[in-house]
Amino acid sequence: MNINDFVILPGSKTGTSVRLKAKTVRELQLEKVQLETENEEMEKKLRQLQLKMSREKEERRKSSAYHWKSGQAGPMTIQARVLSQSKEKNDKV
Repeated sequence: MNINDFVILPGSKTGTSVRLKAKTVRELQLEKVQLETENEEMEKKLRQLQLKMSREKEERRKSSAYHWKSGQAGPMTIQARVLSQSKEKNDKV
């Protein structure tokens, strides 16, 4: 037996150890590498998205000729009158 095949589990009584299976250790190492790779890919995608969003924001800032304005008071259109009247009828019922 090799000393490296044993590990002390946290929360266990002092001196109690469990033998690790070599396959389990290899699986954990493989999973760790996979997670690190996925993490790096996600960070790269995040940086690309942030860069793209900042570019779009700059473009919107430069072409600020068009922007949304709040509604203004004025005569109601026929369609707006019909909708408001139907809402009033529904509220009364």
